[in-house]
Amino acid sequence: MNPPLIFSGLVVALTGTVLFAVGLQAFWILAAAGVLMVVAGFFTEKREEVVPENPGMKFCWYCMREIPVETEECMYCGLKQEQPRK
Repeated sequence: MNPPLIFSGLVVALTGTVLFAVGLQAFWILAAAGVLMVVAGFFTEKREEVVPENPGMKFCWYCMREIPVETEECMYCGLKQEQPRK
């Protein structure tokens, strides 16, 4: 079971249904996609969080490459890293 996919599917289905109900006929496809997302959510498993293999590494917030934990700026993309909230 994949709760995030089920929740997202419910939001998409509800949005599509409301838009269809107010007269925007093409949005029935959005409602149908939301229903498919909900059904798929019951038959798929939630993914585990991906963590770096080396405990001294973290993922860059932007390019998703492994960089040292203490790095403030990514050596690959050059962007400043966000500080974790405490």
